[in-house]
Amino acid sequence: MSLDNNENIHEPPFLQKWVNRLRALTYRSPLYLITLKKRKQLEIEPIPKALFNLRVGHGRSLKSGSFPFAGRIYKSGDQPWTTAQDDQAWQNWIHGFYWLGDLCEYEDAEAILKARAYVKNWLDLHGVWSPLAWRADVIGDRLVSWMYNAPKLVANADKDFIESFYTSLSLQGSHLSRSYFNDLSGYNLLKALRGQLYVCLFIKDRQKRFNKTLARLGGEFDKQILADGGHISRCPITLFHTMRMALELVDVFEEMQIECPKAIRLCIDRMAPMIRTLRHSDGALALFHGGQEGNAQDIEELLDRTGNQGTPLSDARHSGFQRVEAGRSVLLMDVAAPPDINSHSFGHAAPLSLEISHGEERLLVNCGSVLGGDPSWQEALAATAAHNTLTVDDKNCLSLLHGGGIKPQHVNVTYQRYEDNGQILIDTSHDAYKNTMGLIHGRSVYINKTGDDIRVEDKLTGMGGSSYAISLHLHPDIHASLVQDGQAALLKMQNGIGWHLRVQGGKLDMRESIYVGQPGEMRHTDQIIIQGPLRGEGALIKWRLSRVGG
Repeated sequence: MSLDNNENIHEPPFLQKWVNRLRALTYRSPLYLITLKKRKQLEIEPIPKALFNLRVGHGRSLKSGSFPFAGRIYKSGDQPWTTAQDDQAWQNWIHGFYWLGDLCEYEDAEAILKARAYVKNWLDLHGVWSPLAWRADVIGDRLVSWMYNAPKLVANADKDFIESFYTSLSLQGSHLSRSYFNDLSGYNLLKALRGQLYVCLFIKDRQKRFNKTLARLGGEFDKQILADGGHISRCPITLFHTMRMALELVDVFEEMQIECPKAIRLCIDRMAPMIRTLRHSDGALALFHGGQEGNAQDIEELLDRTGNQGTPLSDARHSGFQRVEAGRSVLLMDVAAPPDINSHSFGHAAPLSLEISHGEERLLVNCGSVLGGDPSWQEALAATAAHNTLTVDDKNCLSLLHGGGIKPQHVNVTYQRYEDNGQILIDTSHDAYKNTMGLIHGRSVYINKTGDDIRVEDKLTGMGGSSYAISLHLHPDIHASLVQDGQAALLKMQNGIGWHLRVQGGKLDMRESIYVGQPGEMRHTDQIIIQGPLRGEGALIKWRLSRVGG
């Protein structure tokens, strides 16, 4: 699929484009600035320190002009926003100033001077509206950071800086308070509402919209968190971030002696079991729809804070995931249509993909995701072939958009789960290849009671396509070799346990793959390909993983 194809560029509806242009003309107008509340002095209530996870080591890097983000170092002078301007994720982060606390908390007078210099430069370049820097979710992050760090920024600062800083903070707060966020959805919308709420809560004389904003925030949490506790993005790491925000709000409300909306507390109670559902036995998260593993200790600490002891779900039907725990094996499977661009910016074209772990080691993994950097990597990792599922003619089952996300299109995914005396069978299918290839992909997954016998049957029904390939991506710690003249494979884990892979109906091959489970870590690994021709009569492929040794 060509990344330059215009069909892969997501364009907003015609009317929305005109609304955006009119909004831009309005916001850039000097007359609009006059309508915003402007204060050269502001009274800001102290913001709880728990809002920020400060990293003193990062403060040292920031002071020298090196910005650690997503596992990479962005080197910049006094104008970091002019660096990598085509990197959307980086631009969101640098304009959001979430990093400012790391610099201000660094015990060094020069660090505070450097922080002021960054703020002053931003004010010079972006003091008036611009599409990205003044997008509501970015403003929300920035205002929270500026309010939190205001005492250190203005202490012993000259009058001009103090007045410019507070003037911009008040203008941005006023702009955010009157915004409706029609262009935002998902987690970004929650960030914008959080910023709007904190402006009402922590800036004196801005409390007028507090109740209305709080009600909308609670309602949005309830809307985005599904009945089984999953997030509408279907991305495990986004669910983690959403629960962290919800717990932050609970802490803030308790400190301010404000009653937390019932909707937010109920969402926390739903989210905790779902996060457990999407964890492997190593404590980190599965890799679905733009997610990475996260930090197992952070996840555990967050779950402890909820006080919720809910167990993992086996059938998360609202979120579209199946979980099987058998013996020491864990299997997680995606059994729903991928989220399109309107629900999530980083959906992956991989219905029926699965991951398998045994003990604290991962065996079969999806390739993961990158945050920022070269957008072609995001697209490559969102491809069908970057997941443990079936691909026809080396083409994605759904259209990916340049820069991330899936083009809106209808996909029908079905599944049934059967259990008998500890044995599990999951029957699934999707029709994402129906319009382009005339094919239906069915997948049946069986796992026995002890978790050491896993059998999968992949079936293509229809007359289209010329070839198929089933990708089985291995975790980098797995050593694999083809055996029996290439008719089978042996997978060896670090703990010495082996798995024998046997195939009926296809040929085995080994190729290189990539694994991106943590920010900035692109680890080379292997994948086993089960492949074969299609001759107008579909295909039936059976493969089986059996544990040997251990």
